[in-house]
Amino acid sequence: MNKKIELIGLENFPLIKAGDNIAQIIFKKLNENNISLQNGDILVIAQTIVSKSIGRIRDLKKIKPSKKAIEIYNRTTPKGKKVHMPIKSPELIQAILDESEVILKTEHVLIVETKHGFVCANAGIDKSNIEGENNICLLPENPDEEANKIRSSLKKLTGKDLAIIISDSFGRPFRVGAIGVALGISGINPILDKRGVEDLFGYELQSTIVGQVDNLASAAQLVMGEADEGLPVVIIRDYKFDVVKKTSISAILRDKNLDLFREKASEENFIDLLKSRRSYKLEFSSEDVDKKMIEECIDIARWAPSAHNGQYWRYIILEKSKLRENLIIKMNEKLRKDLLNDGKSKTFIKNKIISTKNQFLKAPFLILLCLDKPNFEKYPDPDRNQNEFIMQIQSVSASATYLLLALESKGLAACWYCAPLFTKRIVKEMLNLPESYYPIAFFTAGYSITTPPSPKRKRLEDIIYNINQ
Repeated sequence: MNKKIELIGLENFPLIKAGDNIAQIIFKKLNENNISLQNGDILVIAQTIVSKSIGRIRDLKKIKPSKKAIEIYNRTTPKGKKVHMPIKSPELIQAILDESEVILKTEHVLIVETKHGFVCANAGIDKSNIEGENNICLLPENPDEEANKIRSSLKKLTGKDLAIIISDSFGRPFRVGAIGVALGISGINPILDKRGVEDLFGYELQSTIVGQVDNLASAAQLVMGEADEGLPVVIIRDYKFDVVKKTSISAILRDKNLDLFREKASEENFIDLLKSRRSYKLEFSSEDVDKKMIEECIDIARWAPSAHNGQYWRYIILEKSKLRENLIIKMNEKLRKDLLNDGKSKTFIKNKIISTKNQFLKAPFLILLCLDKPNFEKYPDPDRNQNEFIMQIQSVSASATYLLLALESKGLAACWYCAPLFTKRIVKEMLNLPESYYPIAFFTAGYSITTPPSPKRKRLEDIIYNINQ
């Protein structure tokens, strides 16, 4: 048990340049500070000085951005400005891409999986405490190997059995502020498995695994600091651990399949989104929906493909109001007459009207989609004019699909209803819409209470028609 540990910052450490021997400089500074290492000491070393010593510095002026880097720059710049964060240049984004195995998320920062397997912001690339206006510091390619080299050298210089932790500061999911984490290790296990140990009440621990090297890195970070403290090496003394010969930081990396915090690759996310969307015809939650969220979804719907790039879709957001209630009453009157003419029973008509009325009235938002017709291409024959109309219907349908997927991505449930097609004149008159507007669909939107069952889908071979050639 560790009742007390000591943290000792190694003062007056020099600025490091490529080719410097970190172990020898540490040994020299130990003597200058009248500090003698002891068996079991742990040296936590800032990643920056290790990277500088091995030349892991890049000049942004010498980096040529790829097309992908420029696309990410164009996508992330507005997001950075919105939250008042520094804008990453295309050159810096290219450097992040070069150091990354997978780009997991692009916002005002890039969340990536580095080639080491670390999930972090901007591939761990840093500008702080780096000389040169255009220089950036990269993580060591093999932090464990660098830790082993330093440990081996210090063993020869001091004769002591030590552990080395190369540390950096990372952000964390769901919490503000960076903390120290271990990037490379030597002589110490990265985790401490406490499963099987009894707690204070005699219960056997079932799942407790301590990330001890991250805890130690965080402790050292309090002494190292993040700015001009100039203490890139901290000695941790009296922490009880077993010195081991072979170990690797990889043991602390969670299996991707068990990592609930990791963002899935964008392609996998998109496929999940497409397959998980359901037409929601059930009761909505009473939780309020921000109208701005609806507007954001319509903004996404603007990017749907459209014939001639006409973008003839028009959206009307209907909040709960007397106008909306009167509109639904009038539409249901038309529905009742139509169903009576169809010979439907009174019970059938009553159930049909109650179902749609509840959805259209109780949904937090009802969105009307119209086709605006004034600027269609004109042709001398009716067939092509009819085809033009169908093309624009297809375009509006594409926008509707984008809207549904956008709502799904925001965690909102929705359903597409074609009722306005059958009550065009009522909708236009009640809402005082322009004559050129052609009502197409309603979309209910709100937070769901439950998840609808998965709908049946035809087999792939049932929908692909093969032509005999």
